[in-house]
Amino acid sequence: TLEGGGQLLRNSAAYAAALQRGISICNVRGGRGTPGLRPAHLAALEALARLSSATLSGAAVGSGQVTFEAKGAAGAAVQVVDAGTGGSTMLMLQALLPMMLARSGLEGGCPVEVIFKGGTNVCSPRPFEINAPQVDYVELVLFPVLRKLFGVTLELQVKQRGFLHGGGEVLVRCSTPRWPLEASEMVEPGEILEVAGTLYRSAAVPQNVLPRMLEGQLKKRPGGAAVLLKEKLPEIVPHFECQECPTANGADACGLVVVLRSSTGCHFGGDSMGRKGTMAEAVGEEAARKAWAAYGRGGCCDEHLEDQLVIFMALAKGTSRLRLGTKQSLHFQTA
Repeated sequence: TLEGGGQLLRNSAAYAAALQRGISICNVRGGRGTPGLRPAHLAALEALARLSSATLSGAAVGSGQVTFEAKGAAGAAVQVVDAGTGGSTMLMLQALLPMMLARSGLEGGCPVEVIFKGGTNVCSPRPFEINAPQVDYVELVLFPVLRKLFGVTLELQVKQRGFLHGGGEVLVRCSTPRWPLEASEMVEPGEILEVAGTLYRSAAVPQNVLPRMLEGQLKKRPGGAAVLLKEKLPEIVPHFECQECPTANGADACGLVVVLRSSTGCHFGGDSMGRKGTMAEAVGEEAARKAWAAYGRGGCCDEHLEDQLVIFMALAKGTSRLRLGTKQSLHFQTA
């Protein structure tokens, strides 16, 4: 169905938990080369079942059919969700965050805290594709917009970055004084006022890679994220943070997330990761170009944020409105 992967599973289970309904999902991830549940999907479903006091059947790695039946009672506190692999921590968070907020709101605003273990910055190496939100995207783009739209409290702490083989650990704490959330709208893109970003590298990545992602020399011209953004937004001084971290489970990585913030509180993100055969300057420009192109779509957020906001708008009380950019992704249509 549409996106054909794990999003249908995550969103439908999240809706079922938050609305206290039962669902049955067939042909799980049927559009993928390796269909069925993967370890990260299983970990997220099991945690969501505990949090919402649901019964879960068919939940095993490789399973193509899952039944999730919420019971309408407060579940047990969830402390750790562990993919056991390099599975994305932020995709597991997508499945749990609506219910985490529901749990908080229904319990008078008490904070709900979960630790996610797995990959924080992951990609498919061949062919190269970033197929999950980087933890920095959630921190710089998703969480600020959710705070603005719904007045929720969201905190994220990266205890350890994890890459291809996992090893990452992220603490997420959230609270809201009410559930359901109040409807909101974001319909004016505004003008870009701020440029920011986070760059990271692990121990085995050369020290000069991060500076080159911002500003360096391509074959015949200067290149990098800061160079491109200065061309597009010459009046704005960007603020970038460079972070270093240990090697994680024998894997190393580097990358960046860029965010453009507008006068109306809109956020437009772009990201990239380093890989063999691609110059650091080109990696930096790739992230900056994505963020600039997202703003140029004419909507109030980038295409990835669009699909991540749908579930919160759908669960809110009343009618929420979001101005979309040109051409929506399959993830958005699935959501």
